[in-house]
Amino acid sequence: MKKTLLALGLAGLAGTASAQPRVELFGTYDIGVARLAGTERSVIGVSTGGANISRFGFRGTEELGGGLKAGFWMEAGVDADTGSGKASGGLSFNRRSTVSLLGGFGELRLGRDDSATFLNTLIFDPFLTNGVGGTMGFTMLGIPGAANANGGAPIQIGNAVSYFLPPDLGGFYGQAQIARGEQPTNAPNKHQGNYRGLRFGYRNGALHGALSAGKLQGDVGDNDLTAGNAAVSYDFGSVKPMLLWTSEKRGGLRVTALQLGATAPVGPGELRASFGHYDTHGSDADWNKLSVGYGYNLSKRTQVYGTYAYLKNKDGASRAIGVQGLGAPGTTPGGKATGIEFGIRHFF
Repeated sequence: MKKTLLALGLAGLAGTASAQPRVELFGTYDIGVARLAGTERSVIGVSTGGANISRFGFRGTEELGGGLKAGFWMEAGVDADTGSGKASGGLSFNRRSTVSLLGGFGELRLGRDDSATFLNTLIFDPFLTNGVGGTMGFTMLGIPGAANANGGAPIQIGNAVSYFLPPDLGGFYGQAQIARGEQPTNAPNKHQGNYRGLRFGYRNGALHGALSAGKLQGDVGDNDLTAGNAAVSYDFGSVKPMLLWTSEKRGGLRVTALQLGATAPVGPGELRASFGHYDTHGSDADWNKLSVGYGYNLSKRTQVYGTYAYLKNKDGASRAIGVQGLGAPGTTPGGKATGIEFGIRHFF
């Protein structure tokens, strides 16, 4: 009798548990070995995020009834080569920390998230912005999101309110995003860090195109930054070419990039290649970057990869190739830089 009651009790607990929302642990660990070379010196070391950014997180949704759902997402970046978190070595959900309401109206999302102007540079780059081969189209003017004279366009942005169109619009999608720098109203730079961005796209079958625009307000008006991009790709099956145009402007300084890339399935993996031209308007501080790589899938979750990149500066530029976990050796104006990286990436 006691065994029967115990079994019934456990069955009841199991039924209660199965009705609860599920929370998923997920992540990526990616560690490689890279050699980076500048004009006069080189460095060899262990890198991270050569194919996909190392991270781990938690996410989940709950059905609220009437077609309404609640969701959350917490994602922390990791320097997997050292085991440290991205926030000065500590754990921080710096990549995403959001709560959402989802329904027939679309999605309302609050918290730290990818900026609307970053996503196209990620999706339409064969290297997903990662490793020695990744595009430099989202870091052209300096420190991402700094909102000062040294700052560039934000990658992720905190204190954001985002609205996403519902997913059943015949391939069309869109996003509107605002974020507050949260400066005091009586501060001389009370608008510093405020951001607003829009992103719209169309994806149906083999065709995918998108564009975005946004503005990040600086500490003074001359340091306000505007960013915009447009991209298109078409998957022919044997090859998927993609074209990305992106621009960043702060005061009188403007840099634009045009990148042609492609991916192609080869054997159990994928061949990747890109060529980008980066133009600093009104000067000869331009540079070109060529990247080729291959990822070999050992399984659906595990890949080994190799990438080579070559960068050539014009006389007014001294850009270098760097990777996460390994600082870039400097280059002299007009010099060149190279990078080669081999690694293993695992999803969980």
